[in-house]
Amino acid sequence: MTTTQVLRQRKWTNTELQQIGFRYYLPTRRLVMARVVKAQESPKVIDRTKESLIAKTGDIICYNAGQEARKSINDYDQWPVRVDLFQQNYKPWDDISWKPNPAEAHLWRHGCKPFYKAAGVWAMRLRKPVYIQSLESPEPVLVDAGRWLCIGAKGEPYHMDHSKFTSHYIVKQKP
Repeated sequence: MTTTQVLRQRKWTNTELQQIGFRYYLPTRRLVMARVVKAQESPKVIDRTKESLIAKTGDIICYNAGQEARKSINDYDQWPVRVDLFQQNYKPWDDISWKPNPAEAHLWRHGCKPFYKAAGVWAMRLRKPVYIQSLESPEPVLVDAGRWLCIGAKGEPYHMDHSKFTSHYIVKQKP
C-alpha cells in the first residue's frame, strides 16, 4: 500500500492479510452501551479525532460509558456501526450480576442496552501513513503512522489509536 492509494472495503483472505503484516486479535470482554439511530436524528454526525462519521437510520451507535454520567449522551465516546456488522460482531451482555454504574444507567435511560464485542479483528500498527475509506466516513482519511489499521468482519477498514486498541483487543506481543 502506498500513501496515495485508498484502502477500501473488499473481500480479504486470511492469507492475504497475513502476507501484508496483519495479525488476528481477540477482543477483550468489555461492556459497550448501544442503541439504534432513529429516523428523526438521521443522518447523525459523530466527530472523532481524525474524521466525522455518519450514522444513518437503523445504524447502531456504540458508547464507551466510563464511570461518571455526562450531561448529554453526545458527551460520551461513541462510534457508529452498520446494523448488519453490529449483529455479526456484538452480543448482548450476559453477566447476570451486572448493575449499571451512573454512566451506564444514564445511557440506559436514553434507550441504550448493554453489549460486548465478541468478534476479533485483523489489525496491524502502521509504520507509515495510509489513506482509508471507512464505511461510515464520507471522505477518505489519512491515518497516521503509529495508529492501528483494522479490517472488520466484512473487509471494512477502520483505525484506532494505540491506547484504545490495546484496551479493546488482547495484544500479547509488542507489535
